[in-house]
Amino acid sequence: MARRHRAALTAGSLLSVAALLPPAIGFADGRLSLHMLLQMLLLALVIPLLAYGAQPLIGGRLARLHPIAGIMALNVVLFGSQLPVVLDLTTKDMRLAEAAQAAFMAGAFLFWWPIVRPGGLTPIAKIGYLMVAGVPPTIPGITLALSHHLFYQAYRSIEDQQIAGLLLFGTAKFALVAGTFVILWRMLAPQPEPPDWEDRELEVPDLPPSAPAWLRRLDDELPEEARPRVPVPAGR
Repeated sequence: MARRHRAALTAGSLLSVAALLPPAIGFADGRLSLHMLLQMLLLALVIPLLAYGAQPLIGGRLARLHPIAGIMALNVVLFGSQLPVVLDLTTKDMRLAEAAQAAFMAGAFLFWWPIVRPGGLTPIAKIGYLMVAGVPPTIPGITLALSHHLFYQAYRSIEDQQIAGLLLFGTAKFALVAGTFVILWRMLAPQPEPPDWEDRELEVPDLPPSAPAWLRRLDDELPEEARPRVPVPAGR
């Protein structure tokens, strides 16, 4: 595993575990905007790191995952987690809150997998994938941001609900724009994957690269003579 993958996997794993712990969930459940902020950070930052870092370990096990399945998985968990009956129940039971958080992270992982998986979608297809996936999350975002009706029994602040809607709407657009920018940057300036020097055995040359050519000839074997040389008498 390359160093960049290890760093992404470590950071993504630590942040994912922290998001599932009761202190983080309990703090986020205090306000709807904090709850939405935590989910959007998972969607736009933590889960992409985790998916990129886990890519060498998973390999082709999810190679058959269709991109449409990734989009559907994201929207199912995203819309499902915002349902009033679901969100009101998770604020009352910590186990349900952790299960809902884990389901949201699993759906986000399936969404990002077609993007980070090597040898999958072409760059143009990845841009189209992000554009299509960024449309459905704007619906609940706009609904929460523009509505003057409270949807949740656990959160009784209309201003807090509108901020949560703006976070959902803005994060969907941010993920679309940022992902598209990165893909376009790699298309315009393609760079090979940097090697992981820790996982390779370096071949150290016997001589420095600046050594002259004649110095290397000293290591060559001398040619064998066709016949032995006869010494010449001293009197001749």
